[in-house]
Amino acid sequence: MTAPPHAVLETARADVGMSINELWIAYFALGGVARPEVLRAYLGGWHTGSFDYDVVAHAINERYLERGLNHPVPYRDELR
Repeated sequence: MTAPPHAVLETARADVGMSINELWIAYFALGGVARPEVLRAYLGGWHTGSFDYDVVAHAINERYLERGLNHPVPYRDELR
């Protein structure tokens, strides 16, 4: 069974050592518009659209790449 989208992101965020605030800043810099508390709720299980999922995934993937790791988070359409 595949993990729910929010759990994929939360697991990767913790794995790469990003705080939620660091993730929100990276998300916002990439064009995300949700407030920090909305991002926190999403990582806890609140539903959001594919755009926000993909922006968060991209922000986490950039952190992986900065650390020289090759463990990209799948984008929303790759979860199916």
